[in-house]
Amino acid sequence: MSLTLENLPPELFRYILTYLSPEETSALAQTSHQMKRVTRDDKIWQQYFLTRYTYTVCKPQYSNEEYLSDSVLKLTKPPNDCTWQEYFIQRSFQDQHIRLLLNEIMSTRKNRRYTYTVCKPQYSNKEYLSDSVLKLTKPPNDCTWQEYFIQRSFQDQHIRLLLNEIMSTRKNRIYNAKLIVSTYGLLTIDVLKRYLPSFRNTSTSLSLDSRNLTREYYSLELTRLISREIGLQLLDEMENRTDMHTEGKALINGLFVVQCFHPYGIFLSLKRFHSIGKRLVDDPVFPSLTVNEKCQLILSTMKAENFCAANNGEGYYNLENSFLFSTFNGKPTIPLTLVSIFCALAEECGLIARPLSFPGEVMAQVDQSSISQNTSENLSPLIISVFDSKILSLDEMNNRLVNILDRPLTHPLPITPITEFVIRSARNMVNSITQGSTSLLNSYGLYAALAVLKILGDGPLPFTSSSMLNVLKEHFPMDLHFFQRLYSNLTIMNESLQQIQEQDLNPLPIEEKRRNNESCPKYYIGQIFQHLLYNYWGVICGWDLTCMASSLWQTNMGISNLTRGATQPFYHILADDFSQRYVAEDNIDTLAFASIENEEQKNLIVQKLCSADEIGKQFERVDMINGKFIPNIELRNEYPDDFV
Repeated sequence: MSLTLENLPPELFRYILTYLSPEETSALAQTSHQMKRVTRDDKIWQQYFLTRYTYTVCKPQYSNEEYLSDSVLKLTKPPNDCTWQEYFIQRSFQDQHIRLLLNEIMSTRKNRRYTYTVCKPQYSNKEYLSDSVLKLTKPPNDCTWQEYFIQRSFQDQHIRLLLNEIMSTRKNRIYNAKLIVSTYGLLTIDVLKRYLPSFRNTSTSLSLDSRNLTREYYSLELTRLISREIGLQLLDEMENRTDMHTEGKALINGLFVVQCFHPYGIFLSLKRFHSIGKRLVDDPVFPSLTVNEKCQLILSTMKAENFCAANNGEGYYNLENSFLFSTFNGKPTIPLTLVSIFCALAEECGLIARPLSFPGEVMAQVDQSSISQNTSENLSPLIISVFDSKILSLDEMNNRLVNILDRPLTHPLPITPITEFVIRSARNMVNSITQGSTSLLNSYGLYAALAVLKILGDGPLPFTSSSMLNVLKEHFPMDLHFFQRLYSNLTIMNESLQQIQEQDLNPLPIEEKRRNNESCPKYYIGQIFQHLLYNYWGVICGWDLTCMASSLWQTNMGISNLTRGATQPFYHILADDFSQRYVAEDNIDTLAFASIENEEQKNLIVQKLCSADEIGKQFERVDMINGKFIPNIELRNEYPDDFV
């Protein structure tokens, strides 16, 4: 007897269809009634959906029980009782919408800084915030995986269209950025991550001259905007919640909210705590250990995992120490961060650990009463100095704090609320900045600190409104909504912010800088050069016919000592240390790059320049053959004679 398609089991069809794309499967369904029936198997569309999409919710939910970075990735069934096929279709339409909006943003600057309220994350006491946005067990809205997959595909298309619009024109960029973020939230990152070098598969990475640097730049800016917006929304939720826990995941989640304002904020995953905790608990010896021994094991494990204490030297007050990102990448950190990590690992190991805060000290307290097998035994909590990897008695702690406390401490010790813990982190950031930190993170730390102190605190803000307006214009042009909220009661600031908004709707014409025969600059936009005195590499981003810097700057930099002084052309450049500088023509050597015979060495120089966040703001791509960067459309309009 010959086999027909009707005789084949569904599992075999599912296996065959895994070799087809969703689009090819949809086309196959149109060939016959039988193929239409076969391709409606929802298990197939569930697999399609889970293969294509990472983020499945618009907003994370705050939890004390899981990591926030994981919470947006879970999906076991389509939402709203739909099939996977229906959910796939729904997401495809959403993808198309996102792409359209993204193109709109890329071509215009309008409305890129408003408040985003549609995709609001929810704070959770039960899970890590980094996990809470990753949940999707079924397609939303009761559709099938196929429908959800199609829906996301349309959303992706819309996002890409809007991104192209942002890249190609200055008008309406703010508006379109707001539209993307408020409509799609985290779902947008599934599209944008394809354009971020850090997410590309190394086996399929693009060559230098194939990368669209402008697309990468705006994709990264939108991703960071989404992360900061999530941070603001989570701070609002923390302020309004009445059930904020003080132990375990809740503490690290509080610092994760601060991490959202870091340049790579939302991408930090806290899943590492799960694996560390599981390894400790699965050890056959672990159940027989006392609470004291378990705490010692956690402390030694933290050191082995490179969660180490910063020395009380110059680097102790570095701004990096206040962000989890640096700690997770092996940088020694401060007591506040170490205590939050200890409390998270303690919960993974079945212990209850809470923070204790005193002037100049942050420690952890571990409850023993819930662990004790003897119900009549009243054991005092353990006091852990995580920074010193020591377990202290109450007397030792009082001796340590004798010059700080008005009276000796007694049990029960005062547990620090999560909001106060986060505020303390913000004040650490302010302290680092005011002590003269020169970190590239200064603007991000300032933003994070102001957000925390404005939403959770009740005291005066530490910086003037004028200084913050300068930070906004230079570093966060999309975040107009936050600064409107920050200074809503200041008429002068509102007028300045309103002007920024109006210029986004109707950008001022770009003032052309033309070359002339009398004082024509020798070098051109996009040329790679080496500084004759300091030997660093850079790329030319702009020029002035004479030095336009202040007289004080000219004096400090010794401009009068140059052969042609301040009357020669000066160039705005981006250096390979990612700094932006102003360089005299006498100090620029463009022949140095062309004279390098080793192509690998040339590639390394260009790769370093391409790693600068700001490179795509001005340049579209690299021309490796001619050894230069190709300006994007805005820079071409400003310097029309430099691009022929």
